[in-house]
Amino acid sequence: MWGKKQNLKKEEENQNIVQNNEQQYNILKQKTIKELIAPSGIDASNIDHLEIVSNTKRYARSFFVSALPRMAIFPELFRDLYLFGDVNTSIYINPVPEAKSQNELNRVINQLETERIVAADRGNINRQSTVGQKRYEAEQLRDEIAAGFNKLYEASIVSTLFAYSLEDLDKFTSLLATEMSKSLVSIKSAWGIQEDTFKSNLPLMDNKIKKVHTFDRRSMGTIFPFTTSEVGHPTGVPLGFNKQTGVPILFDNFHPSLSNYNMVIFAKSGAGKSVTMKTLISRSAVLMGIESLALDAEGEYSIVAESLGGINVVLGPNSKTIINLFDIEPEIIKDEITGKERVVLNVENKVEDVTQALLTMARGSTRSKEVNELTKQIIAEAIGEEYAEARNYKRPFKFI
Repeated sequence: MWGKKQNLKKEEENQNIVQNNEQQYNILKQKTIKELIAPSGIDASNIDHLEIVSNTKRYARSFFVSALPRMAIFPELFRDLYLFGDVNTSIYINPVPEAKSQNELNRVINQLETERIVAADRGNINRQSTVGQKRYEAEQLRDEIAAGFNKLYEASIVSTLFAYSLEDLDKFTSLLATEMSKSLVSIKSAWGIQEDTFKSNLPLMDNKIKKVHTFDRRSMGTIFPFTTSEVGHPTGVPLGFNKQTGVPILFDNFHPSLSNYNMVIFAKSGAGKSVTMKTLISRSAVLMGIESLALDAEGEYSIVAESLGGINVVLGPNSKTIINLFDIEPEIIKDEITGKERVVLNVENKVEDVTQALLTMARGSTRSKEVNELTKQIIAEAIGEEYAEARNYKRPFKFI
C-alpha cells in the first residue's frame, strides 16, 4: 500500500509540473510585441560583464580604448573593431579650443625640453634624440594650430561585445584584443563600471567614461568606419599607385558604379591638376578609345592633341575658323518606355542656347541695363522664327 501511495504522489507531482509548464507557455504566448522585442531586464551585478535577461539570455562586455599608436594609418586604425562580429562601437568627438590646445602644447614642449636637457647631462644620447624629436613635432603642431591649418580633438572610444554564453564571450574578448594589438591599439575591459560603459555605448549621447585620447585633424580622419583603403575601379586607366598597399589605382569615368560621368579636380597651384587631366585624357584615348574635347584658353593641351592624332582649332579675331551658333545637329535618344532609339532635333534647347549666347554678346562687358527680360523674349522669338522658316530639318526628325 505504501508503495502505491508513493507512485500516486509522484504522478500527481509530474502532472503539476506539466500544468505549470503549460501555464508558462500560455503566458509566453500572451506577451505583447513590445515585451518580446525588448529584454525584460539587464543584470549589472557582475563585475566584468552584463547579463541581458530575456527569453534567450545574452552576455555583454564593454571595453574602452586605453592606448593608441603614435601614428594613425587610414583605414587600419579601428577597422578590426568595426568588422568584428557582434560588436557595437561609439566614438565621442569633442574639438579642443585653440587657447586650451596652445597652453597644453606649450606645457608639453617645456616638459620635453626639460627631459632633453636632463638626458644630455647624463649622456643618454638615445633618450636625448627621442625627446628632441617629440619636442620638434609638438612645436610643429602648435604652429599649425596657430596658423589655422590644424586643430586638436578629444575622442573617447567605447565598444560592447555580445555573445550567447560566457565561454564564447571570453573567447571573443581574447580574439578581439589580439586583433586590435596588430594595429598597436590596446583595449581594456571596463572592470567594475560595466553598466556605465554599456550606457555610454547606447545612442543617448551620454558619455559616462571620460577616457579620452587627443587627435589632430589628420589623424581624426582615420577613425571613421571605412573598411578598405583601396580606391578606383576594376577597369579603366592607371593613374598611380596606392601608397599604403602598392596596388595600381584604375579610374573609369564611365563605370556603372558612378551615378554620372562628371568629375572635378581640386588642388593648390602647382600640385598637378593639369598633369592629372592630361594623363587621364591621353590614356583614355589610347587604352579605351575615348575622344575628349578641351577648351584650352592657354594652349597647353595642343601638344597632347597632336601626340594623339587630334586637331587644334584656334578661335580668335584673326582666325579663319568661326563658330556658327545657329548650327543644329540631330541627336539620338532612347525612349524610356519602348527602349528604342530615335533621331530628334532638340530645337527648343537650341533656341535657348542661342538666345543666351546673343544676350551675352549684347550685354558685353558693360552689363547694360537696357538688355533685360523683354530683350531676351524678343531675341528668343526672332530665333524661333528663323528656325521655323529655314529648312534645317526633314520629316524623319521630330521636334521636342
